[in-house]
Amino acid sequence: MQGLSVIICCHNSSLRLPVTLAHLKAQEPPEAPWELLVIDNASTDDTAEVARFCWQDGPAPLRIIDEPHLGVRYARERGFFEAKYEFLGFVDDDNWVAHDWVRTAYEIISSDAGLGAVGSIRKPACEVSSPAWFDDFHSPYAVLTEQDLEQMYEPIDWLPTAGLCVRKAAWDRLIQNGFRFQLTGTVGTKLQGGEDTELTLALRMSGWELAVDARLRLQHFMPAQRLRWIYLRRLLRGYGASHVIFDAYSKYSLSLRSGPRRWLSERWWYQLGKSLKHLASQPQAVMAALLTHAEGRNEVMEIEQQFGRALGLLQLRGHYGALRRDLRNALWRRCDPSQCL
Repeated sequence: MQGLSVIICCHNSSLRLPVTLAHLKAQEPPEAPWELLVIDNASTDDTAEVARFCWQDGPAPLRIIDEPHLGVRYARERGFFEAKYEFLGFVDDDNWVAHDWVRTAYEIISSDAGLGAVGSIRKPACEVSSPAWFDDFHSPYAVLTEQDLEQMYEPIDWLPTAGLCVRKAAWDRLIQNGFRFQLTGTVGTKLQGGEDTELTLALRMSGWELAVDARLRLQHFMPAQRLRWIYLRRLLRGYGASHVIFDAYSKYSLSLRSGPRRWLSERWWYQLGKSLKHLASQPQAVMAALLTHAEGRNEVMEIEQQFGRALGLLQLRGHYGALRRDLRNALWRRCDPSQCL
């Protein structure tokens, strides 16, 4: 059905939702109808009640949908299932979209039949002054500036879902052809995201184009506790663990022909050995990461990602090779976007 479904995945979001909803409530009228879906993901606070109260006299219908299985992946899947319109706009509970975001998102994705998803410029809105290191490490916080966009290579292979508009037909075809998430994303306070990266990697590998359009703009609220060095270290360690899954999506993995190199690359112990070798080559950085705060040191962030990767490989030790083989032979990888239109 023609229109846009805006989806907010929420877990205990009662304090963050009012400002987010105020920005959505102030939207300019779009050309097509739209709706707002709040996916209440096992919240233990009054997220649903706050959403209803804040959306009184809102410009679009509101549906609050319960998803009891904790994890942003499950909330996102429920949003895809429940949405009634042909395009879906994902807005995080701490995203403050520009007044024309809904209208512009619909105009952009509806005008390009080959576009599977389009992302936004995402600028930080910090509760306190940002630390000196923030500009160098803003990417893990799902921040994307105009300067970052100028430096992005095309074709774009992946995007975060904060401020992402997705073509529902592209998702439906992925599911019909057997796609399943390997990552659950953030679960409560466990910082291991990546399911959004996995989604857009899958869209790209099934033939759809990805884009970022500077006309789509939002602010990403950063509370004080997220602007701490220890939080960033935890965040990057979680990303390191998630990136083990992304090995299977790499062009290198998919292009390897049968032989010793592919056999080795699919062995978790071989990949673990490479990570440990990398760690062993930087003993001073490893000691700094283990024994000190090491605030602002780039090499410590690299070590955290390698720690996370090693832990991720250990968790996948019985499944790593099968994951890569399954993805190489996945039916959805051969989808033709023209079949979805």
